[in-house]
Amino acid sequence: MKNKQLISRRKFLAGTLIIPTISLNVPLFAQSLPKLDERDPSAIALGFKHDVASIDSMAFPRRSLETGGETQFCNNCALYTEDDEEWGVCALFPGKSVAAKGWCNAWSPKPA
Repeated sequence: MKNKQLISRRKFLAGTLIIPTISLNVPLFAQSLPKLDERDPSAIALGFKHDVASIDSMAFPRRSLETGGETQFCNNCALYTEDDEEWGVCALFPGKSVAAKGWCNAWSPKPA
């Protein structure tokens, strides 16, 4: 007598690979994400701060007044996706939210 399987091994494996892909398409909102810790190694390397007043312009001269850095904020950076007026998501720090008025040394202007 032939043993009938309810589902083939190939279909089962294909199904288990599709489920995580579906869940990745759910949009994440900054409110539901943890805030980026300024002590995170990648945040330290890029000089990230939620409050630009605490940025050492000697260590990060791109943020200095002489270079026009006073107009650079996360919310006008090409890597930032605004979620609300205060918090958003940065491509450099996936899974974390960053302050709209924050800054890091990777800042680049949004295309016009």
